[in-house]
Amino acid sequence: MTNLLFFDIDGTLITDDDRHMFPADAKAALQAARNAGNLCFINTGRVRCNVEPYITDPGFDGLVCGCGTYIEFRGEILHRHRIPEARCRELAHICRECRMQALFEHTDITFYDAKLDMPYILPVVRSMEKEGRPMPGDIDAPDFRFDKFSGWFDAKSDVERFRREIREDFTYIDRGQVAGQSFFELEPKGYSKASGIRFLMEHFGIPREAVYAFGDSNNDLEMMEFAGHSICMGEGSAACKAAAGYVTAAVDAGGLKEALEHFRLTGESV
Repeated sequence: MTNLLFFDIDGTLITDDDRHMFPADAKAALQAARNAGNLCFINTGRVRCNVEPYITDPGFDGLVCGCGTYIEFRGEILHRHRIPEARCRELAHICRECRMQALFEHTDITFYDAKLDMPYILPVVRSMEKEGRPMPGDIDAPDFRFDKFSGWFDAKSDVERFRREIREDFTYIDRGQVAGQSFFELEPKGYSKASGIRFLMEHFGIPREAVYAFGDSNNDLEMMEFAGHSICMGEGSAACKAAAGYVTAAVDAGGLKEALEHFRLTGESV
């Protein structure tokens, strides 16, 4: 039986720190898992344009991006979800009014609101500019749009109003502290990392017991609870560890290799 393997990026495939290191043993184990006949997918909250080549270069069969809003298999786009442009602009202005500093993430580009006087996003803006991927800061630009969004808030933010305004069409995820600041992520209603898994299970006709999910944070909970087998990395959140069926070592301590070998996904016994 073919297995479907799904991997979060930050904290799972690469270290969740300034190194962004993809360990060599993890790359080798992934290649071994594919050689053994498994289908390996990245499953990330990142949109497609923010999945850098060094992450995909080790080799994957496809990607589930933007919390299930974009699904790709061997270069073919299988699914796209789009939010109407008028609603995108309305939500961006609600973020400004509520002081919720957001990364407005689209498959092809990421925007932010340069008029919102909050510093938390600036390191991301500078980093992307350095990589040659500038982030436009005008939420009123004619081409402004997004598939999902995430971001930061502080003591001055009106989180309660913000959650009221978005609850009709988004699911709110509290990501806890990211880079020392409160962080949130929003999924369009009906979409999640789990919905991406469900789509591919149905597409390939593969049962849940042949599905493995690897993650580390609170935005991985739905896929951890949905998959037949769930694996949390050693530096994962307490909630993710509680939801997982197996806890392995940290990504830079051989955790991915250990977990793939534990479930016999890298050899002829698969």
